[in-house]
Amino acid sequence: MTRVCVIGAGVVGLSTAFCIKSQYPSLSLTIIADRFLDATTSDGAGGLFRPDDRFVPGVDKSILRNWCQTSFDHFNNLIFSSIGAEAGISQVSGYQLFNDPRPDPSYKDIVYNFRHLTKNELATFPDHYKYGYFCTTFYVDTRKYMKYLTKQLLEKEVTFTKKKINSLDELVGSYDIALNCTGFGAREICNDNLIRPIRGQMIRVRAPWIKHFYYTDDNCYMIPNHETIVLGGTRQLDDDNTRVDLNDKDGIWQRCLRLCPSLAQAEILWDWAGLRPNREPIRVEIETIKHGNKNLLVVHNYGHGGNGISLSWGTSVDATRHFSSLLPTIDSKNKQVTSKL
Repeated sequence: MTRVCVIGAGVVGLSTAFCIKSQYPSLSLTIIADRFLDATTSDGAGGLFRPDDRFVPGVDKSILRNWCQTSFDHFNNLIFSSIGAEAGISQVSGYQLFNDPRPDPSYKDIVYNFRHLTKNELATFPDHYKYGYFCTTFYVDTRKYMKYLTKQLLEKEVTFTKKKINSLDELVGSYDIALNCTGFGAREICNDNLIRPIRGQMIRVRAPWIKHFYYTDDNCYMIPNHETIVLGGTRQLDDDNTRVDLNDKDGIWQRCLRLCPSLAQAEILWDWAGLRPNREPIRVEIETIKHGNKNLLVVHNYGHGGNGISLSWGTSVDATRHFSSLLPTIDSKNKQVTSKL
């Protein structure tokens, strides 16, 4: 039997494991990670689908378009399924506001109802922005979605192992194929100096009267989730501080309050700070690790930056294709692994 593991249990790792196990139900699969669920970086994601190719440099635009469309279709199908509420996915409409002219985002033909705001619409906001978009997309309530994925994987008899992996060499001899979804951890595990942290900080509040999302060009955003509103944020390149900074918290609060004064009545629930694993380009490719006279086949899937939720399913489907291409190279005893497709 082919020995396979996924390293990392953020949204990319869980999605990759789900894709593989769905295609190969008889496969024995282990997820190895030192953090799970709300201890992962994914827990701090705002979860709004808006991946713009201007902020995903280095990836071929046709490949990126496919990742975006594949992810959108996946989440959209969940929305209109019987498990949409359990998975934490819902449609949401909202506004992006800015003061400099810019090209339309690359996701405009994927989401619904994309249009430019009129002058009258722009004039309704407390800060009078010069330009803006409106669209209908979806949000992913990451705490719900991660629990949903974990439940599905347990039902598929995937094994979860809590362990910190410091080098891929540790897996040689124990596994035939490893799928590396370690996010920022890849900087250490793979000695990948292209991985850079983008520090993010946010506040979760309860403000059920806010139904739309808002993004502005001064690092201000509000994203409704099922029971909370995500307020942000920061994008601090090469800052590896994972503690909540009180100055950043005050800045987030004041910017959001200026845009939506009714937030003064919101109940503050918790703060979060973490590191988005940014890589140019996102790494989805195969590598062979040699250790002594043994090899480990690796499929990398990491470096999504601030687009981990938005691109998670698309890159995981791609990683699964790479995984499938490796199966014929495994010893003939592993031919018992058969695809469901």
